[in-house]
Amino acid sequence: MNERFRYPINTDELNFWRKVFGGILDDLDLKIYFLLRENGRMSDTEIAKRLGVSATTVRRRRLFLQEKGYLQIIGILILQELNLAYADVLVKFEKTASEKDIEQFINDAKQNYRIFEIAEYAGKYDVLLRFFERNLHILTRSVHKFLSKYPYIAEYEILPVTQSPKAFDKRLK
Repeated sequence: MNERFRYPINTDELNFWRKVFGGILDDLDLKIYFLLRENGRMSDTEIAKRLGVSATTVRRRRLFLQEKGYLQIIGILILQELNLAYADVLVKFEKTASEKDIEQFINDAKQNYRIFEIAEYAGKYDVLLRFFERNLHILTRSVHKFLSKYPYIAEYEILPVTQSPKAFDKRLK
């Protein structure tokens, strides 16, 4: 562990991130991210103190990461802590679906407040939608209602989530 870095860091994880980013982000950028990942409300001054650098350096680096679109500090509701139902919905389009159809589908999904994440896939399924609702029965009806409007959907699968141990294994600060 780097003596100046007063926050315990897993060297294997740091090495992994170094390889993944291939020099796009340096160690200081990564360490700023690690601290914000633990507490998105941590001040630049506190981050600087933990990293042994100036607050100006941290502020400059954080702003750069945000301006480039690499880092976004957001609020998130922990759905499992609220006892809400949520599910991953895998969607496959008909081969005849046009680019315009798919674009419209994605835009409609973005506007649906029950959908909190959208990912486009390469493989058997084309899109993943993450839905949430107050219970599984209502969630299932909401999914069917939303997807029934699109005649170019070949199939879909609803996978209810029972727990998210990696993403939300602790209370966020």
